Amino acid sequence: MVGKIRITFLMAFLLTALFNVSISAQEVSFWLDMESLNLQKGVSANIVVHLTNAQGAQILNIEGLEEFDILSQSQSTTMSMVNGVTTLQERQHYIVMPKTAGQFEIKANIHFDNMRYETNALQVTVSEGSSGTDEPARDVFIETVLSHTDSYLGEKVILTYELYTRFNVDGFGFLENITIDGMLVNEIPSNQLGAEFIFLDGERYIKYEASQFILDPIRAGTYTIPSFNFQVNVVTGDSMGGFFRSSTPVYLQTEGKELTVRPLPSEGRPSDFSGIVGEFRVDGRYSRTELDYGDSFILYATVAGRGNLDGLTSLAGRINGLTVYEIIRNMTETVEDNQYYVNKEFELILVPERPGTLEIPPISISYFNPVTGRYETAEIPGTLIEVLGDMTHFNNNIGNHSQFSPFETIIINQVNYTDANENYFTIQLRRGTVYGILVGVAVLFVFAAILIWFIKTNKKSDPELKSLYKQLLGAKDINEIYSLFNAMIKHCYNLSLKANSQSIVRNSLPDSRIVAITTEIMDYMESSNAKDEKGSVHLKEKVINVYKLINQRQ
Repeated sequence: MVGKIRITFLMAFLLTALFNVSISAQEVSFWLDMESLNLQKGVSANIVVHLTNAQGAQILNIEGLEEFDILSQSQSTTMSMVNGVTTLQERQHYIVMPKTAGQFEIKANIHFDNMRYETNALQVTVSEGSSGTDEPARDVFIETVLSHTDSYLGEKVILTYELYTRFNVDGFGFLENITIDGMLVNEIPSNQLGAEFIFLDGERYIKYEASQFILDPIRAGTYTIPSFNFQVNVVTGDSMGGFFRSSTPVYLQTEGKELTVRPLPSEGRPSDFSGIVGEFRVDGRYSRTELDYGDSFILYATVAGRGNLDGLTSLAGRINGLTVYEIIRNMTETVEDNQYYVNKEFELILVPERPGTLEIPPISISYFNPVTGRYETAEIPGTLIEVLGDMTHFNNNIGNHSQFSPFETIIINQVNYTDANENYFTIQLRRGTVYGILVGVAVLFVFAAILIWFIKTNKKSDPELKSLYKQLLGAKDINEIYSLFNAMIKHCYNLSLKANSQSIVRNSLPDSRIVAITTEIMDYMESSNAKDEKGSVHLKEKVINVYKLINQRQ
């Protein structure tokens, strides 16, 4: 048995030796290969470095590759034997994306057997990517579409990436997170995106809304929307979805765009302007115009249109003769024809404070119309309300319910009038009765104290402000923190930081401490340091300090 093992080991050793001698006897070679030397910006390309009979060789670098983004790389090895001669073929694959247009030379440097080798040099030409659908350059491409390239501060912009393909695809997506400096970026859910068949130059394509985003710039200026890398898995096997279905990744690069954001004009700005920008329609309907004193009625109001309603947190303040309870019943954001639309529904519960005829004045909403370039006003018409009855009758109705008083009648017995002093009455009570009275009084005092504390706490409580604060504690992104802070200031002081200058902010906020921290935050967001994600902790601390100051003032 031992002899058989030794013979097997010897045969394996001889075969390995013969294999190595066979490889070493072959010529070592290195070369560089590409599927095309004419590339297009925004379209991926394949580069392959071939290493023949060079086991253990190392690629030191590839000159010229710095002009490309490396999207992925992989390695493959094959071995063949012809007429007793073994050839070892190693391949290093790179999928790259050109960064810029121009002409470049690409060459690989390799270290093998203590020597340095160079591959052949390839002269590569990269042209600018084709934009527009008049001349589709290829079977798969992606386009960047902006709803506006010139907008006003406070106006929301839609960014859409449209994927065109003549092939069946097995999924697609970005290779990186979509972030844009100086903007709040909210992605539209994928289930709201569509697809359709279209014809370009007589060829049928499938057009996908690959991704869609709502952009909200936080300050005026010129913004650059950078290029992003995008992957499409093109079906190359059984396109009917059978067992042999397979796909090949195709890498694309989106086209960069520029967006100009202009500041809102100061001329003609209404005193009650709260940063609402767009074109809107306003509808209002009263539930009834006649009611009994003590009842309530409702104003149903809707504000809808193409624009930004973030600054509209309330429709009405104090209305003489009425107590107003206001809620936002619903808010929806949609994208139609690559345009942003918003619908906000309000419900105002109105309680008359006296009987008689009450005149409800019109409710006005000031906004900036980017189409006309002017400040305009939308209005919910006023109305007359007849409140029937009188306050005396209402008070009597309250008095008729006295039989439901929660107080218990206590019967006092064992009264003794026999006393030596005729000028005084002496009342004798059982000890248990006295203790019961004292305990009852104490309980009533405790209950009254708790009730007073609860009423005061509820007066100070602001559910919407608390909700914004809870969201702030969980936020990590600088832009998200600033957006929540802006919402706090809008809610508490009806003031938009994005739509007003620092001088207006200083004159509008009531507390000098709040003013100091707020202007410091605005300076920080307008500086280049706002790009540093490490500053989010510092920014959050500043906003929390403002929140505490607001609570102290309530």
